[in-house]
Amino acid sequence: MVKSIKILVFLVALSSSIIAQNKGDKDEFRNDGYFNITRIGVTNVNKAELETFSPSEGVINRNITSNNSIAYSLQTINGFFFNPYFSIGFGIGLDGYHNPNYNTLPAFLDLRAYFSDGKGSPYVFINYGTLIKIENGTNNGNMANLGFGYKIPLNNKRFIIVADLSYSYKAISNDGLSIRRSESYTMLKGTFFSLGVIF
Repeated sequence: MVKSIKILVFLVALSSSIIAQNKGDKDEFRNDGYFNITRIGVTNVNKAELETFSPSEGVINRNITSNNSIAYSLQTINGFFFNPYFSIGFGIGLDGYHNPNYNTLPAFLDLRAYFSDGKGSPYVFINYGTLIKIENGTNNGNMANLGFGYKIPLNNKRFIIVADLSYSYKAISNDGLSIRRSESYTMLKGTFFSLGVIF
């Protein structure tokens, strides 16, 4: 799957760079200074595992049934473009998982690399961060997303949306301790799709 994603990113970047040769395609309103991305998303959980530690048996990994397992997300990212091709931001959101049931509050660093300064541009991104304790302090942990997307202009002015697809990983503590110290945590791995607006 990772190899297929790399090939797809390369092809999108190549086609976009050819189109962006037209000087009139330059984005006059984006890729400069402060930005905000507000996005909604859905995660299809492909694999769920419960890892526990027992003094007598050591570390035990057990698969959890993840049939029809899905999560809905609302996130906002505030950041800054260092140049038209690279941005850094900080995001926070709320994710609701179903089967298994978890509510998580991710806070993360957002790094993006754009392939052109055009109104429409492919990009790759990384999100990495922590899960803030909520619900009696038992669902902290860490998270990561690695993916690619496209910035899509909907008119000639300032309304531009971003659509992306990524690999999603979350490790959720079941005892309130950090993941390194926890004796029971759940790992959720899947595919995250989001659609948002960049301001």
